[in-house]
Amino acid sequence: MKSFWGYFLGTIFKPRATFRTLLADPKHVSKSFKAVLFIGILYTITVAGLAVSGALISAPAFLNLQPENYYFWEMFFAAPVVFLGWILAAGFGHLLSRWGKGAGTFEGTLAALGFAVTVPQFLTWIPETIFVILLLLGMKQEAFMERTAQPGFWQTFVIAYQAVAVFWMFILVITAIIASQKMRWWRTLLVGLFTTAVFMAVMIIFIR
Repeated sequence: MKSFWGYFLGTIFKPRATFRTLLADPKHVSKSFKAVLFIGILYTITVAGLAVSGALISAPAFLNLQPENYYFWEMFFAAPVVFLGWILAAGFGHLLSRWGKGAGTFEGTLAALGFAVTVPQFLTWIPETIFVILLLLGMKQEAFMERTAQPGFWQTFVIAYQAVAVFWMFILVITAIIASQKMRWWRTLLVGLFTTAVFMAVMIIFIR
């Protein structure tokens, strides 16, 4: 049985072995809960920084909230949305695994997916938090948005780190499904793809 940080770092460097060890841990769901709570708290802090700096959302919102107040309200629903995405993705992945003749439990899928969706979000949290710190230090949001809107290093960087995070999440979700459901590889690919899509859809709807 590993510590929380053992599972967190193991998901980065040895995800397959880490997920197998996690599933054998009697506290596998609570350890996964801590991972989701951890990233939810980190993003709530970052969103609070955006609200304090007066930042505006850079993409249209699905929720009917004023752009100038969106980050204020997001402070209250950022962490719950991450939990919602985790639980929905686990439920959806488990149901699809029934179709794929998976042999695992919902609790096992939930536990493995907790770390699978948390670690890639940590990758996106780092540059976004650096951006918030720069805003709080006096950088103008308009200047940064103008740079990222034009072809060049900053636009490439923003697209690249987000794309890498999504692809990494997809790989980790597949690995989690393999560990928890023990299906054939092609069925696992389909389940992993749709499970990742469910989680990302929840994030896209609520998080800005």
